[in-house]
Amino acid sequence: MSQLKSILLQLTAALSLDTIPQAKQLEATLTMSDSTGSLAPKSNWNSINPKPEPGYFQTIQYPSADHLIIHDTLYGTHTITEPVLVSLLQSPSLLRLSSVCQHGITGLLGFTPRVTRLEHSIGAFLLVRKVNATLSEQVAALLHDISHTALSHVVDWAGLSTPGSGSGESFHEVHKTRFVESTDLPSIIARHGFGPEVFNEGSFPLVESPAPHLCADRLDYALRDAVGFGKLDLQDARRVYTSVMAYPDATTSPHRMLVLTDRDLAMTLARAYLAVDRDVWSNPAHISVYQRAGRVIGDAIRSGVVRESDLWGLSDREFWKVLREATDEVGKESMRRLEVEGLPEDENLGLPVGTKVRTLDPDVLGGGGGDDDDDAEAGGPGGGLTCQALSVWCPAWAEERTAYILARKRLQGIESS
Repeated sequence: MSQLKSILLQLTAALSLDTIPQAKQLEATLTMSDSTGSLAPKSNWNSINPKPEPGYFQTIQYPSADHLIIHDTLYGTHTITEPVLVSLLQSPSLLRLSSVCQHGITGLLGFTPRVTRLEHSIGAFLLVRKVNATLSEQVAALLHDISHTALSHVVDWAGLSTPGSGSGESFHEVHKTRFVESTDLPSIIARHGFGPEVFNEGSFPLVESPAPHLCADRLDYALRDAVGFGKLDLQDARRVYTSVMAYPDATTSPHRMLVLTDRDLAMTLARAYLAVDRDVWSNPAHISVYQRAGRVIGDAIRSGVVRESDLWGLSDREFWKVLREATDEVGKESMRRLEVEGLPEDENLGLPVGTKVRTLDPDVLGGGGGDDDDDAEAGGPGGGLTCQALSVWCPAWAEERTAYILARKRLQGIESS
């Protein structure tokens, strides 16, 4: 290691790496730099001795070939022994997601915590596992984001396809089948007696359900981002994990869903989710950075200087390096400004039409807790267990959520009728 790199690593060690995401990012970047100091991750796993990069909240240990241990800050420690799960978590096709940031360019450049696609995928799997879902549903949860590209949803702003003919699908969803067929995953699945339906997460309602309901995908990124961005206490996130259950059951009902059992906790989660959407997911400054990076990517791929296949074949850091070397001077300047200017001020930025606005209206079983629950002992209004959306239990949340959505539409220049 060069003397300069040693000095810089000593400087990051002097910072509070547990509390400063930028310091964590700098440490990771320096540690994984190649000899030239450019952004490039180590190719540090293979199918025999997998070593995925650690996530922001999660690490994996491989004590032997037939079991592994997941340490998750939110969900605890879990030993995995099912052969199909162990095989999948040894596959480079899945483990590559450990070098893909959930927040794409903002995660790569250290503007946001470096939560990875792999830890989110594993988190969704742990959620359905917790509620005793079938093994097929656990596999579907683990694989639900398998086709995500380098820089995640940034690529949706590259104009590389017309996703789903207006269906709202993202680039990785449009090209999922093509990617999966190029990997070892179908053979792994078949070897363990599963069919291709596990690649269709939409067939597994605990994994994917329409917004604003809870599902494993939505709940996991909600918890990781809400804690990562300081919108939700870690202990509250752990309480959500403890509270969540499947209703009416985890295996047979075609309408099964994830629900909470505490109304106050559901409100805390819903408001944290809204706060992350306001400040991150549909924040004009973050969207602006996505758009600018997406334009460089789209121009480079359309002109042929970067291959579309590199989106799946390279990590975030590798792809950014290749893009910088290949793009024209206009692209290089755009990349340089993204790296040095940080997030722009968002006061004068509008929100592009089509930006997804996310809110949550979790279903709550029996009304859960809450000072205004007169029927708590009976399990809900009218006696017995009742499962209803938070907005039904708490009309104030319905008003708050609706007001937020309307405000977001106005930011997009859409007037409500």
